[in-house]
Amino acid sequence: MSLHIAHPEIVGVTESSLSLAFAVSNSEGLVDAEARVLLNGESRATSPGGASTRLLRIEDLEPGTEYRVEIQSVGATPAEADAYFPKSVTTLPAPTSECVASFGTLNDLHFGEVRMGGTMTDDFEYGEEAEGFPVVRASDSEIPYPRFMSQDAVREINAADVDLAIIKGDIADRGLPEQFEEARAVFDGFDMPHHAFLGNHDYLEHAHGREVDGYALLGQPRAPRVVELAGWRLVLLETNDPGRHPGHFDDDRLRWLEECLLESEDRNTPTLLLMHHHPVPPEHVDSYPNTIGLKPDHSLKLFDLLGRNRQVKGVLIGHTHRNRVRRYAASGDLPYAEVNNSKDYPGGWGHYRLFEDGSFRQEVRRTGSERALAHSTKCRDLFKGHYRRFTFGSLADRSFIAG
Repeated sequence: MSLHIAHPEIVGVTESSLSLAFAVSNSEGLVDAEARVLLNGESRATSPGGASTRLLRIEDLEPGTEYRVEIQSVGATPAEADAYFPKSVTTLPAPTSECVASFGTLNDLHFGEVRMGGTMTDDFEYGEEAEGFPVVRASDSEIPYPRFMSQDAVREINAADVDLAIIKGDIADRGLPEQFEEARAVFDGFDMPHHAFLGNHDYLEHAHGREVDGYALLGQPRAPRVVELAGWRLVLLETNDPGRHPGHFDDDRLRWLEECLLESEDRNTPTLLLMHHHPVPPEHVDSYPNTIGLKPDHSLKLFDLLGRNRQVKGVLIGHTHRNRVRRYAASGDLPYAEVNNSKDYPGGWGHYRLFEDGSFRQEVRRTGSERALAHSTKCRDLFKGHYRRFTFGSLADRSFIAG
């Protein structure tokens, strides 16, 4: 029975590393077969086997260098190049200044979510199972997937030896007290300080007339607030309209941010903004997920404010469950970087390194435990196979330099 390399994808790249995922399969499914990864014809990593998705990270690469990538397994048809698995990958250029700090981010963990998939309803919930629209349930495993996906991501962030962690909202799927309590227990596993702020799902009980204080249940100060890190400022913003999915950044919030940015401008402090909702210009307001983003009039004012504050180096976003970087003329070259969720495909976290010259680097990491890869792979082909294309984004959306 012939073998082939299945679903290969380049996950991330830095100046010295490359991460990729793949499986080996035959006509009956995934198989246990050894495979190796070659860069420019040289064997650089070996996967001993396993009838599952494999995730390999190759280190000690040369900066700014193009590498031809091949995956081989005895008797297997070579992987064909496509949007997810290009024929070659170029590492990022070497840094020109010292790395002064690093942090990890999680977003859209959805503790308490019982299912995902099916058809999408008009109010952006997961609907009924149908042909081509399967459902993945939390009850499919002994530990619900929102919990183990978060637990395993926390372990990986700890192993990355970052200075702090930030959780960018949608922590509790329905905004229930027990969901926040479950999340807090998992966040207690961080080895470093962590900072959390809320997303739209964290306020859903407000739509039913019940105000649940997620910040208090998580043991976190309320946003907006500022975290100082090695000469950088990380500004955590509140963008919610409690009980509703779309975002809200009115004049009061804008004035707070303007005063905050005056402080960092006076001190010439490189600054990152972290928020849950993504801004939406008027011309794109009618397409999903822009229909649940920030209001266009609020977005335009935000674009203008940030365009006048060149000490702001990037805006880091959750909410959309996808990897995508956008730039808007009023904000110059400032990247607005959305990162995929932590609970399903590709299931991971953001790794950020801050440099003395005011630049920063993003690498989206896929959570690599066996159970995390098994679950995220199940979710990859949801919504009639469109989910992978929607959420994964391009390599340039996942790994880049800015600032």
